[in-house]
Amino acid sequence: MQNKKIVILYGSETGNAQDFAHILSHKLKRLHFSHTLIKIGDYHPKSVLQCKYLFIICSTTGQGELPRNARENCNGRAQGTLWQFLKKSTLPADLLDHVNVAMLGLGDSSYPRFNFGIRKLHERIVNQLGASEIFPRLEADELGLAGSNKDTGNGVESVYYEFEKRIIAYMLEKYPNRKHDGKMMPRVGLAEDVYLKPSNILEISTVNGSTNDQLPDSKIQFVGDETIRHGTVKKNNQITAKDHFQDVRQFVFETEDHEAYHPGDTVSLYPENSDNDVELFLEAQPHWKKVADELLTITDLENCDRFRDGGVVKPLTLRTLLKYHFDIVSIPRQSFFMKTWTFANAHEDRPTDQELLEQQRDKLRQFGYGQDLQDLYDYCNRPRRSVLEVIQDFEFLKLPWEFALDYLPMIKPRFYSISSAPSDPNVELTIAIVRYKTLLRKVRKGLCTNYLLTLTENDTVRYKLQNNHLLHEDIIGKPIIMTSPGVGLAPMKCLIESNLFKDQYLFFGNRMKDKDFLYEDTLSMWKKEGKINLFTCFSRDPINSPHAKYVQDQLWNQSSLIADLILKKSAIVYICGSSGKMPVQVRLTIVEILKKHGNFENAEEAEHYLKEMERTDRYMQETW
Repeated sequence: MQNKKIVILYGSETGNAQDFAHILSHKLKRLHFSHTLIKIGDYHPKSVLQCKYLFIICSTTGQGELPRNARENCNGRAQGTLWQFLKKSTLPADLLDHVNVAMLGLGDSSYPRFNFGIRKLHERIVNQLGASEIFPRLEADELGLAGSNKDTGNGVESVYYEFEKRIIAYMLEKYPNRKHDGKMMPRVGLAEDVYLKPSNILEISTVNGSTNDQLPDSKIQFVGDETIRHGTVKKNNQITAKDHFQDVRQFVFETEDHEAYHPGDTVSLYPENSDNDVELFLEAQPHWKKVADELLTITDLENCDRFRDGGVVKPLTLRTLLKYHFDIVSIPRQSFFMKTWTFANAHEDRPTDQELLEQQRDKLRQFGYGQDLQDLYDYCNRPRRSVLEVIQDFEFLKLPWEFALDYLPMIKPRFYSISSAPSDPNVELTIAIVRYKTLLRKVRKGLCTNYLLTLTENDTVRYKLQNNHLLHEDIIGKPIIMTSPGVGLAPMKCLIESNLFKDQYLFFGNRMKDKDFLYEDTLSMWKKEGKINLFTCFSRDPINSPHAKYVQDQLWNQSSLIADLILKKSAIVYICGSSGKMPVQVRLTIVEILKKHGNFENAEEAEHYLKEMERTDRYMQETW
C-alpha cells in the first residue's frame, strides 16, 4: 500500500538514479515504511500538498536539463507535470513549508553545467517554495573528481550510501516504533533472508480454470504507449572501411507521419534480445523453459510503471518478456543481487554440494549488501559480465519467474542524434556498432547496435522522436565552431544542412583517413562549395595528419581564427562526442586560446568569459 506522506522521486537518463531510488525504496520497505516511489514526471502535482517527507534522486542531461522522465510524463507530455507546476510564478513562497526534503544529484563534471538538474530542483523547492532540508544536498560525480562528495568517498555509490544512511537514521529517529495489529512495537527491519513479495506478479493466464497455451502464429504487438511510432528501414550501410575494426553505420528509416525535427533532436530506438540469448537464459533456468510459451497476466498492471515507456508486449509470455523487455545482456546493478541472493538454494536441477552452495549464496549476498563495491566491480563491471552470465555462473540460483518484474532490469530505449537534414522525409542516424573484447577475452556486443545489424530494408523499427530545443533565436545566425570526433559528427551534419548559421567551422577527428573519414565525400563537397570550413585530424594517421592528432590540437593550430570568431564575432562553440578526456581537453584548449589572444588581465578573466558563454548557450556540449 502506497503512503502519500513519504515519497521517493527520481529523474533518470541512464538508469543510475532509478536504480538508487529502487534501492532506497527496498530499504525503507524492509523497515516497514510504506511510501510512494515514482518518476518525477509521473508524480501528480497535487500530491505534493499531502507529502511530508520527500526524497529526490536526479541526474542531469543535455545542457544542464532535468532528465526527460522528470520533465515529461509517461505519455511524453510536459503539461500537468510536477516540474511544470513548480515553475509557476504565482506560487506562494510557503507552498512547501510542510515538506522535509533530502536531495541527491548524479552528474558528470566534464559537463559545464555539472549537476544543474538537482540544483534547479533545490533552488525552486527549498530556496523559493519553502521546503526544509533534512540535510544539505549531496552531489555525486561519475568521474569521481568533483561534487560535494566530501568524506563519502569518490564513487557515485559511496555518495548514494551516505545519502541512504542519513535518510534511514533520520526516519528511525522520527519513527522508532510502528503499529502492528493495533499495537505499538519497536521498528525492526526484516531479516535479510526474507524476500519482499512485490505488487506486480506474473501468473499463468487461465480461462475457465484451465491454462491457455500461446498460439504459435500470434502476431507480436505492443500496447499501452500511444507515443510509439513505427519506421520502415531504407538503408543500413557500413560507412567505414570493410576491414576497419570499427563498424559505423548510416542507418536510415522512413518515419510514420513524416514528423518534423530540428538540429540537436534525437531518436530513441527500442531494441530486443537475440533469440539465442533468450534460449540460453531459459536453459540456465529450466523451470522457466517449461512454461516459457504459456500466456501470462500481471497483477496490478495499472500501477506497474515498468511498461509505461514503450508499452507491454502481446502475447505476454516468459519468452516474449525475455526477448522484448528484460535486459538480460546488461551488467547487473547491485539491486539485482540484493533481491535475488535468497534464491540460491539446493534444487532438483542442480546436485547438492553444500559447500559450493554456501559459497555461492554468501558471494551473492556480499554483492547485494556490501558497501565496499570493489568485489562487485571486479566481478561485473570490469569484465562487463551480463545478467545472463551471472545466472550461468551461479548454478544454485533458481529464480522464481513469478517475481521477475521485481529483479530483472528492463530494456531501455537507446538515444541517437539525427544526422539528416530537417527537410528530409527520412531520419538518418550515424551509429557506431559496439563490439569489443573484455579482459576475459569474451566478445561483447551492444544490445541495440547488435539488434540494428540484423535489420534490412523494409524491416520495421519502433521509435520515438525527441525535440531537444537545442537552439534558440539569440544564437542563430552567428558563426559556429563545431568540434566533433567520431560519430559526434551526426548532429553537426544535421545542423550544417539546416543553414541556420552564417559561417560554419567544422573540426572533425577520427583514427585513419582512409578507414573512418565519415561522410568524406559530403564534407569535401560542402567545403568546396563554401558551405563549411573544414579542419580534420586523424589520431593514428601521421601521414595524413602530421600536425594534429586530436581535435583540440587542430583547434590550437587555428587559435587566432578561433579567438577572432569567439571574441569579435560572438561565435557559438558546439562540442559533441564521447565523454571523458575529449570535452575536458577541448575546454582547456579554448581557455588557453582566450588567454593567448584575448587581452585578458589574468587567467581568471578568460575562465569567467568562457563560463559566461556557457551560461548564455554560446558554449554547448553533448557527450555520452
